[in-house]
Amino acid sequence: MRKLCNQYIGPRGVALLFMLLFGLAGCASLPYELPGMSAVPAPERVAGLRYAQMEELGALRGACAHLQDMRQQGRRLRPQELEEQLLPACKRQIEGAQARLARERQEAEERAIAEMMEREWAWVQEQAALRRSREAEWREAERQRQEAELLRAQLAQAEQAQAERRAALAQRIMATNVQAALEEYEDKPIAHSMGQPSATTLKTFLACVELAYPNQGYRVSQSGRTLTVIARKAQLPRGDLPIETRFVENANYWRMTYLMVADIEARTDADRFVLSQNLVAEGCPQEGGLF
Repeated sequence: MRKLCNQYIGPRGVALLFMLLFGLAGCASLPYELPGMSAVPAPERVAGLRYAQMEELGALRGACAHLQDMRQQGRRLRPQELEEQLLPACKRQIEGAQARLARERQEAEERAIAEMMEREWAWVQEQAALRRSREAEWREAERQRQEAELLRAQLAQAEQAQAERRAALAQRIMATNVQAALEEYEDKPIAHSMGQPSATTLKTFLACVELAYPNQGYRVSQSGRTLTVIARKAQLPRGDLPIETRFVENANYWRMTYLMVADIEARTDADRFVLSQNLVAEGCPQEGGLF
């Protein structure tokens, strides 16, 4: 080739040609695939790691990234560039990333140990505090136990007294005159709104009204399903005046449709509900949620 170049372009041209070839071969960013000159592919692994592993490690940059690009593109490299530049640089990046990871792991282990020691010390302090306060806690527990026993005894007495009051009230309710006046009528719950019966029955309600405001007898009448009950001369705060109620019988309850106390008429379901509660509050105070 030298003889051919000397023959056609002279010694000076041959020198320029070789300088051009060596200049092109020295560019690391260009593929070295000139005919007649050796080239090698980028390696599959560097320092025993695949490129995916390098990426997980955080080392896939610089020389390592360049090697991955060359391998993915199927391009070849000069052996000297590979062995003297790219591989050493990539290995240094891998070693640096591994060292950084090792430091992070060591720091994490040290933090974990420090946290564990802190927890252990806190536990030791807590146990010491518990031992110091155990005697006081025992005394407090004994005091609370005695108070609980006293409270249970008081509750039992209160429940017994309440049961006795309820039994006495039940006897007073059964002894009212309205029981005889409504003997032939079924004692079903009463309701102030359609389909909403309460837990209080017709006779219990009227008996509680009688206990609060005694009267001089009843006038009871029924027209169809409507039952009218008038307490005559009930002892109201304004004098002896009547209390008139009307109920419409349904399958399972009596619905209150009219309530008049003296000259005060409750015209709506809500008004009748409130007035009914006021009427029984004094005669049956234990029946606080009568409706």
